[in-house]
Amino acid sequence: MSSPFVMKIAFYTPTAKNQARNSAHVQYIATRPGADRGELSIGDELEPDTPEWHTKYMHERPGSHGLFTAEEEMPDLGEVQKELKNHNGIVWRMVLSLREDDAVRLGYTTRESWEKVLRAVLPEAAAKMGILESNLRWAAAFHQVQGHPHVHVILWEKEPKRLRGVLSQGERRDIRKIFIREIYAKERMALTAEKSAVRDLIRDTAKRDISELLKEVKKARIEIKALNGEKPGLPPTLDQTTREELLEKLKELSKIMPQKGRIAFAYMPEEVKEKAKEIADWLLKQPGFSQSVERYMELAKELASHYTSNPEALEKAAEKAYEDIQKRTAQIVLKGAAALQEEKTVDTTRLTNSVWRSAWRALERERLRAEAESTIAAQKEMEKRRMAERRGESREV
Repeated sequence: MSSPFVMKIAFYTPTAKNQARNSAHVQYIATRPGADRGELSIGDELEPDTPEWHTKYMHERPGSHGLFTAEEEMPDLGEVQKELKNHNGIVWRMVLSLREDDAVRLGYTTRESWEKVLRAVLPEAAAKMGILESNLRWAAAFHQVQGHPHVHVILWEKEPKRLRGVLSQGERRDIRKIFIREIYAKERMALTAEKSAVRDLIRDTAKRDISELLKEVKKARIEIKALNGEKPGLPPTLDQTTREELLEKLKELSKIMPQKGRIAFAYMPEEVKEKAKEIADWLLKQPGFSQSVERYMELAKELASHYTSNPEALEKAAEKAYEDIQKRTAQIVLKGAAALQEEKTVDTTRLTNSVWRSAWRALERERLRAEAESTIAAQKEMEKRRMAERRGESREV
């Protein structure tokens, strides 16, 4: 299997200049735009005015950065900076990345997924460098960048023992293998299971045309996508200006929302519904979102065209598709505004990230599901035509 996994490693000797650089670097990777600080559960079913919601929120309460380490609790960024500034040993910096399509397929598009990988793998990788787990220190941050999702890792020893910073080709090769083995583990298991299933299917139906069996497998995959959707790709980048505008809109909405009761679009006063839809419209017009919306509406027309050629009916199908995603987005917006009501100390950066990403995922899931449904409808149409052609040929004979 060719690997789209990229690993870059550099080292820094303990000069005063490098110590200051390492300290500044850890702050940069933890706080730069695009650093994944985790998300609030905007899209879940827990209501902001329940004890369960408060328990979950307190557990997930963010800090002001996206840094994570070997420990489960969020690290103190200032303490990590101080430690690196005073560290008298070599510091290694790594950048690990996947192409976006591979990251989406493999499930590595969030900080949480990379936390699990690094906590599982880094002790073994460090051992290849001669660093014992008991003497290992590391910190990392995931940057959710479209087209190039990647994680930055800073690694050093508690007590400096290794004197050589450069890694040999063998060390690099061994470390790379360890990362690849873990990252691709689930996919290898899935491929093995699928190969076994296809092999059993072929063996049990040996008299049938193999190409027909493979077509059935492909069709089944598409049907699964139509039922469950696919994993959405990374959302468009939320720049600072747009973030501030989104936050202001959420604040305006929170002021007119009821203080109690279920946070559900259907139960909101008309004024609140209109405001939530207005914000949803604004979100769906943002760069990246608008292209996906247009494609989703086109797909709605394509699906409807299999049943009618009436232009008005096709336009209504597109309008209905937009209204559906508008309401889904409005519900996400309401949840975000409710969080502002409940928590005066809410991390607004994390909140706006969560609303933005949840809206993107809701839109992309529906678009991808519609893509699969459109493919199935087109295949059925082709089958009908083939059957009609065969009937026509048999009559001529």
